[in-house]
Amino acid sequence: MASTVPDAKYALIGGSGTWGMRFPEDLGRDDVELVEVFDEGFETSYGRSIGFKLLRVAGEHVLRTAMHGVRYGDGGFPVEPPWVASHQVASVFRDAGVKWALVEGSVGGIQSPDDPGRPLPPWSVTITDDFMMLWSPSPCGPPLGRRDKVARYKEPFCAGLRRALFARSLREPQFAAVYDPGVYVCAPAGRFESAVEIQAFAHLGAHTVGQTLGHEAPLMRQLGIHFASLNIVSNHAEGADEGWSGEDAGGMGDFYATCAPIVGNVMVDALKHVISEGPGACNCDSYFLDRLDAFPVPGA
Repeated sequence: MASTVPDAKYALIGGSGTWGMRFPEDLGRDDVELVEVFDEGFETSYGRSIGFKLLRVAGEHVLRTAMHGVRYGDGGFPVEPPWVASHQVASVFRDAGVKWALVEGSVGGIQSPDDPGRPLPPWSVTITDDFMMLWSPSPCGPPLGRRDKVARYKEPFCAGLRRALFARSLREPQFAAVYDPGVYVCAPAGRFESAVEIQAFAHLGAHTVGQTLGHEAPLMRQLGIHFASLNIVSNHAEGADEGWSGEDAGGMGDFYATCAPIVGNVMVDALKHVISEGPGACNCDSYFLDRLDAFPVPGA
């Protein structure tokens, strides 16, 4: 059965920081109301999305989807690549009228933002201020956004939303350290990175590595959605002298089960602050080039 995308000005994209729980049910919070569940997702130009939940937080509707919108098959593998899922999520946000969105995810820690070369250990958090994408995924459908308003990517993450995430993260005692700024490098999906790749990313100035944020951030900017990201380090990136903290699936599973409610509460609290107090000043709306739809001139 076809579902109509509900109106919502705010959104939360869940990632592996909260994939170890049911969100928001397992938080047990009275200030987060589950209004409706859209299990069958929504039709988009990029295929049918996964399910969404409509929440009410601080009196406002909030759309939420899990694991960056990625659909998993029976064998536990993604059915579609993350760039397709990101287009589906962004399309739903556009139809809902989303203006402010937060995302979280777990990442590999490459190096400390305030001490280059020093490893960034598990339970550290970065509030991303920039990203790099060193490869190009395959096109997956019509471009999102408008030709008359072409996005630029100076300050790709909203300064106001970043401040809200940073302030709340600083109050979380479980976090080993919290950094803003932080540079995220988006690696190709489907495998972990090699030690030499991580060395190259470090030389280029990356602090964390993941496989999703580089797909999401450009789409949010193209649609004029203010966007910010919290990244929790689940393990050292490959090649660190300290090695991995969880060599087996059980060790990593314990981390994800423990961090899910912590990250979930941080995200809700930060969003509540944004809704109640306002998102704060930013420059997001200034990073567009106007009227490029007038070119090329006919007959050029």
